[in-house]
Order: sequence, then C-alpha cells, then structure tokens
Amino acid sequence: MRAALGLLSLILLCSVLIFAQERPSTDQRSIAFTHVTVIDATGAPAQPDMTVVISGNHITAVGKAGKVSIPRNARVQNATNKFMIPGLWDMHTHAFIRSRKSFPLYVMYLFIANGVTGIRDMGSSGVRDDFGDFPYAQDLEWRQAIEAGVLIGPRLNLSLTIINGPRIQGYPRTWAAVADAAEARQEVIFLKKLGADSIKIYDQLSRDAYYAIADEAKKQNLPFSGHVPVLVSASEASDAGQRSLEHDYGVLFGCSTRESEFMAEEEKLYGPAVGRLRGILPLEDVKNLVDSYSDEKAATLFAKFVKNGTYVTPTLVRASVDRVPESDPRVVKYFSPALREFSFPSSAKPLASDVLEAQKLMYRYHVRIVGAMRHAGVKMLAGTDNSFFGSGVHDELEQLVKAGLTPMEALQTATRNPAEYLNNLHSMGTLEKGKLADLVLLDANPLELIENARKISAVVVNGQLFDRKALDRLLAQVETAANNQ
Repeated sequence: MRAALGLLSLILLCSVLIFAQERPSTDQRSIAFTHVTVIDATGAPAQPDMTVVISGNHITAVGKAGKVSIPRNARVQNATNKFMIPGLWDMHTHAFIRSRKSFPLYVMYLFIANGVTGIRDMGSSGVRDDFGDFPYAQDLEWRQAIEAGVLIGPRLNLSLTIINGPRIQGYPRTWAAVADAAEARQEVIFLKKLGADSIKIYDQLSRDAYYAIADEAKKQNLPFSGHVPVLVSASEASDAGQRSLEHDYGVLFGCSTRESEFMAEEEKLYGPAVGRLRGILPLEDVKNLVDSYSDEKAATLFAKFVKNGTYVTPTLVRASVDRVPESDPRVVKYFSPALREFSFPSSAKPLASDVLEAQKLMYRYHVRIVGAMRHAGVKMLAGTDNSFFGSGVHDELEQLVKAGLTPMEALQTATRNPAEYLNNLHSMGTLEKGKLADLVLLDANPLELIENARKISAVVVNGQLFDRKALDRLLAQVETAANNQ
C-alpha cells in the first residue's frame, strides 16, 4: 500500500506543479509585525502596540514594540491600527466531495483567503474509479502535499469517509456501510491503516455497530465524532466517548422531558430501516419539543458534557432558514456550475408553509440550546457543513454571537477550542511565543464587532505571508476556474 500511495503522491505533486499558479514563497527571512494589537485568543484583553516575530514556521517573539529584538534582514511589516488573531479553523467541512465541488486546489485557496488555516474535513464517499481499493487516497495526497509545502492550503485533519448503517433502497448517499459490530470494527481498522486522523459516524448505525466503533476507535487511538445516531441519545454518546456531537443532533432531544418519545418518532421517520436522509420533525412535534424543554434536563446533560470533555459543533448556519441567496457574490464568483446546481437546484420547489415554520422554530430552539451550553461551560467548535469554503466560518461566528457568545468566545470556537480538541494546544490555537505561525491580520477589532474578522489584511500560513494582493490573486484564480468549468 505504501508503494501505491507513494506513486499517487508523485502524480498529485506533478499535477499541482502544473495547475497551481500561486506558488509557496521561497523567501526564508523572518517576518516582524510591529505596532500591532494582539488578540491572542487565550481570553486575555487585546494587547496594543505589540511586535510579533515569525522565524521559519513558528512565532519566536511576542512583546511590546521597541522591546523585542527583530532579527537582522527580517521583513518588517508596520501593522499600526491593525489587529492580529490566530488562524481560524472550520471544524466541520466537506472539502473533498469531488462529485459536486470544483478542483480541490481552489477550495484550499478559498479557505486561506478567508483566514482559515486549518480544517477538520468530515469525509466524502470517495471515488473508487480513481484509486481502486483506496477511494479516499486523494484526500491523503492533498494533506501530504500541503505538509510538504508543495501547495498552498490549510492544515487538514481528515476523517476520509463517514461510517453509516447498511445501505437501504432509496437512501441517496454511499458512505462506508457497516451491517454489524464486526464490520464496524473492520472499517475503523481500515481507516486507521489508510491514514485517517479521526472517525466520522452517521445517523443509521445500529447500537451494536455504534458501540463497536466507540470501542475500536479507542483501541486505535482515534477520536470519533459526528452525528449522534438516531438510536443513541446524546447522554449515551457522551458516556461512550464520542469526542464531538455535530449539528446538535441528540442534544435537542436531550433537553426535553419527552426525549424518549421524540427519539421513537425520529426512528420511525429516519431510522436504520428507512431509506431517507435525516430531516426535521413535523411542525406539531417541533412545537411539543420546544414546549417540553427542561432547564433541569439541560443542566444535567451539559454537566455531563463538561465532565466527559464532550464538544458540540452547533453549525447554526446549517440550521438557519436565512440561506445565502444565489445572487450572493460568493456564489456568483466562486461556485462552479455543478456546485451552483447542487446548492440551488433548478428543480427545487418552495417549502410548504408548515415545514418552513417548523424550520424557523427549530432554529430558534438551536439558538436557545447554544446559549444554555455557553452558560454551562460546554466547549463548542465553529463548523459550517456548507459550500462557502472559508467565508462560512465568519457566518458561523456571527451566528454564535447572536446566540449569546461574546466575540472572544466565538473566536475561541475557531481557534483555541479546535486546538484543544485536537490535543494540539501546545502548538497552535493561541497567539503565543513558540506556537505555529498561523495568523490573521485584520483591519478592525473583532472583539468590538465579530464581523470585523472578515476584514482581512493578511494571512500567515505555516510561516508564509500572504498580503492582501496575494490573497486577491488566490481569489481571482478561483473565480477564473469556477467560471470556466
């Protein structure tokens, strides 16, 4: 297998050299940002008039301007009136579902241009025609090329695929299907050998398969995360060691005094024996769910999350009914025709009034839950699960602030919390001496207004500086590629 992956690596690297117009910089000089306001994401107040020095791919000094030694021949950037934060992470994305997305190189460019220097990719169905028995190998090749400095892109934490229950007629997605506990264990072992960083689980798993994944993932020293399956409660998932719960699945029911009733209803609609994707409950059920919210139930559940170290990725942008319109510049400029049709299908019909009302009510319930989790000290992660690569993180940060998080807390869901979740807080996630140089330079203070995190002046990725002109060149290449497919 190593030989096969080595050959794939050579093929990918050659293709990158052919297609990538924006090459990684060869300038090895240190970089010094002077007179910058540092927002280090530790929770400390903003620190004005600071100097930040980068040598290689690490932060080598942080201190008051004039009191930090700047290396000889360093590139000095006067950052007066600018603000520096750690690089952002999107902790729930699907950047490699190639059947509906543009060439992954340009997806990587979009992340960087929006200040996203790391992503947790939650898997694709793979393309077996490309790689025979290794349908997710191309994802690994992108990671390898980025780590080698051959192409520009964010750090990649890969699940490779999604483990779900057995395939049923009518079910539209082809994830890695497991029929029982034995197959579930085999899939975890296979993904570990292939090079997965984590395991992603899905809705239709049986309880036996779910607990087999939990046990085998622990043996293989892999975190497992994803949807809380229809047949498992959020409390059970936390106790089983599920590292993060996505989209508030399970959490919404877990705060209700009628949890078992709603789980039974969802099993009828979307359980393992039903060939349809998980969706929203009927309006009357949603009303009953909201009415049955219990402060006591919520407090007990959230205390368990805190005790067990369970993270939640709310993806409020996914739950919101205020969807980005097709006329949004991000769609017009950067969506390929296939992605535009996927996101805004021409065959789509307007939602029925009761479905729309149910979605609006459920979104408000999501917001309430997020506010309660924040109050209880539950660790949350910024994730998007959408096609607005990079820019969607900013949408999510704004949603989290609307739900009750402070701007600092929202920033931490995309900086410090991801680093802690990945057990890498020693090397990233905050702006401190000795950490990796993944940074974003802003034109305005995001602690005053979280929308200011969009006002990007420059991005540093693994020590490489992209000023505004370089970022605009990346965006121009994406726009050209998207509109010529």
